[in-house]
Amino acid sequence: MQPSTISRMVVACALLVVLLPRPTIGQRRVDRPTQSGTAADSAYQAILIDYLRANFDDIHDVSMRFHHHDHTIGGLVVFSTVWENGMLDTISVAQNDTGNDDFPAALIEKFRTWRIEGLDGPFETNLPLNIRLVGSEHPAFPETAIVTGTVKDEFGQSVHGAVVEFVAASVGQPTVPPARTNRDGVFVRTLIPVGEWKIICRHPDFGTALIEGVELEAGKHHRERIVLKVSTSRTVSPVT
Repeated sequence: MQPSTISRMVVACALLVVLLPRPTIGQRRVDRPTQSGTAADSAYQAILIDYLRANFDDIHDVSMRFHHHDHTIGGLVVFSTVWENGMLDTISVAQNDTGNDDFPAALIEKFRTWRIEGLDGPFETNLPLNIRLVGSEHPAFPETAIVTGTVKDEFGQSVHGAVVEFVAASVGQPTVPPARTNRDGVFVRTLIPVGEWKIICRHPDFGTALIEGVELEAGKHHRERIVLKVSTSRTVSPVT
């Protein structure tokens, strides 16, 4: 049986973009009884696409975590997968152009937690993900800075939904949109003009953290660790 393909699916986030360029879906294993005909294939395609859209944060969170450590990670990852009874039966990495072997392994760990109702299978699919950092294709990218970081509470737990603001120290600097932490407490912001900045981190359940004197250089990746305390304002020194 020739595998069918689903139409191109593009999913955009505030910080990172994950593209799924024409995944090959529909080839079924021949060593087990399966439903025949394109109707079953089309139904499985739709179920998988809907689940990917609804659970995109799982992919997004892994991407942000890795981009926090290395902003250069990017490229095509292709997974060969077989689904049965709504779960992954087998999975392997058919292609990895990101330059990081741990990245697809982390995605696989997340995929194994998925339970997809209605995807009875057996159903075989090649699932491509094209990962890139938002702004990396912008012409100004080499002349601007990248700031990533983690936000945790005083007990070391990740703070989800914290707002991270960037305020220029000098008058006339362009404004930069705030970032927001994901479920792992990670934030990413690209295309920040060079110069001196202060970083303000807020969350309604915590006090405000202020980081002053952050010097950003062209083409450099600046990382921060921010700790928020419940109902207490504090100043955090930049981590070098």
